Amino acid sequence: MRVAFNVIDETIWFIDRPHEPWTVQAEARAAGRLDDERLRLAVRSALARHPMARARQAPWRFWQTGFTWEITEDAQVDALSIADCPDDAAVARVRSDLYGRPVPLATSPPLRVRLAHHPAGDVILLGVNHAASDGLGTLRLLASIVRAYAGAPDPVPDLDPLAVRDLRAPLALDGLPGRIRHAAALLTELQRPKARIAPERAGDGPGYGFHLVRLDAEDMPALGSRRPPGATVNDVLLAALHLAIAEWNAEHGAPCERIGVMMPVNLRPPERRNEVVGNFSSFVSVATDRADRGRPAATLAAVTAQSRRVKAGGPPGALVDVLATPLPGPLLLKEVTWGLLPFVLERGLDTAVLSNLGRLGEPLSFGADAGDAAEVWFSPPARMPVGLALGAVTIGRWLHLSFRYRHPLFGPGAAARFATRYVEALDRLAAGH
Repeated sequence: MRVAFNVIDETIWFIDRPHEPWTVQAEARAAGRLDDERLRLAVRSALARHPMARARQAPWRFWQTGFTWEITEDAQVDALSIADCPDDAAVARVRSDLYGRPVPLATSPPLRVRLAHHPAGDVILLGVNHAASDGLGTLRLLASIVRAYAGAPDPVPDLDPLAVRDLRAPLALDGLPGRIRHAAALLTELQRPKARIAPERAGDGPGYGFHLVRLDAEDMPALGSRRPPGATVNDVLLAALHLAIAEWNAEHGAPCERIGVMMPVNLRPPERRNEVVGNFSSFVSVATDRADRGRPAATLAAVTAQSRRVKAGGPPGALVDVLATPLPGPLLLKEVTWGLLPFVLERGLDTAVLSNLGRLGEPLSFGADAGDAAEVWFSPPARMPVGLALGAVTIGRWLHLSFRYRHPLFGPGAAARFATRYVEALDRLAAGH
């Protein structure tokens, strides 16, 4: 079976680079030890339930006008590998290795899984090539793996998941007026380039580093009792990132007039907002100027106002959605066009990325032997010159924040200090000053 790339798939394919691969991070830590072969069978079972998890890129020629996925009956390679990790540092090395390696699309599946055996509970690490799925789809696939391991039911929507992949209508990309509107928005964005995060103790290596922070959401007033009416948890997380970047750049003497944070917008209908593996997300830019950041309350108000406009059907993010507009002509012309875009990307890209998957509806359970997942981590990629992506997901009372950074931006110590600034910004939002 074959199905065409949608506009997001194609965009990600063109911007993917081997030294900063566009892989989605999704992890779950069990309370106990997991059996290798039982997990291998669970991965196979999960792949069987989701067609895009068995996709490979069909061979293509430069004169074709688009790429095609081929959905295979079974995986062509064993996606699972095992690592014995005596401590957290060893798990961190497995994490950096997995998400720093490109996931090839020429063979099925478009993902890799690592099982890290750890004395305090084993960790499943799932890395999906972003051309095949977004964050919600990746987390849904992780849930299928965990449920299959536990022998639990794993219902999927009664629909053809390959028949709902056309995003032209949700993205409003059809027609000349829509394209003119998006192009005009892009030109406006290019007039006001966003700030860049000041690098600190950075290197030049490929791949990503990760700094993980777990917070008790019930002890964070900004996320609950002190949250202003109309402001969502996502608004608070966005505002805190704006404040943290502003403070960080001020400490480093770096310019910071306009900050933009890119966030995905789920295009799935409400009845299946957490279902179907694949790319079903648009992107918006939430921006603040220096005047918006004079007080935390003002920052949150500015962010909340922009979020409301998006929810009311306002325009999608300018740059990413313009780039996602299907380019005419053969693939050779498209590749040349993308090769000429670095300057546009440099000026139009946001300062950082935030993707909040929200609260899991039910805990991920590995069954009686290994118990519920004690931790769940997620993050999107971020290429330079952005270099920082913050992924958030909540299970129970615990908010999991994965600070994913490119090595040219941060060293490990700098990433930890930036994460501290972020948590302090959450506290300032609760205090309102």
